Amino acid sequence: MTPLSGTIAAMLSVGRIVTVTVIGVLVYTAFWAVPPGERADGLYDVEKVAASELAVWRAAQAQEEFGAFLNLVAMLREEHRYSWFRAAQASFHLARATTTFVGLRSRYERVLPDLEDAAAVHKAWTDAPFDPAAVARAQLTWWVTRRLPNLNSVDQLTPLILEEYALRYRVTSGAAVEAAQWRAQAVLLFDATGTDPNVAELTKLLVESHRSLARALAERRPVR
Repeated sequence: MTPLSGTIAAMLSVGRIVTVTVIGVLVYTAFWAVPPGERADGLYDVEKVAASELAVWRAAQAQEEFGAFLNLVAMLREEHRYSWFRAAQASFHLARATTTFVGLRSRYERVLPDLEDAAAVHKAWTDAPFDPAAVARAQLTWWVTRRLPNLNSVDQLTPLILEEYALRYRVTSGAAVEAAQWRAQAVLLFDATGTDPNVAELTKLLVESHRSLARALAERRPVR
């Protein structure tokens, strides 16, 4: 091998190393990198999460599963500090569950597997002790109840939302009752005005719900 060919070979070798490194960084960033900050429930921008959640509701109402998916990715990445990969994994199941549920009038349990799979991602990511199946069942219970004419009031929906919070986040009903009340008001208002939603009022209700929940979760975290 001549000196020139040896130099070219060395340059190509270095080039390959750089290329592989860049690809590795891009793959890590695309799939595994997490947002900055502590990974703990309740440490999120409540306004960002509320805006994304309302966008999810509107997309699901319009049967736009991909739109629901994209907004869920943004919401869950902020809310739980998921990596892009985990946010996409959970959002796939939640988007399918929410858009499917909109079109159902019976056999609501068809969305349970997706709700359970999404809850399982949350459990694994936060190393929480809850049972994904129990959380999914509690979530579906209040989803269905909000549709029942004789049961869909704020007073009747609030304790059902609280049950999901208690299972998922291990918070007491007293600490999270305001969060559940705000959420109950929001979902019932959206159901009443879904085709022409009051965006400002719904956003306000969801912001207050997330703010109250974040406070409850902060109180639950041990002092360091």
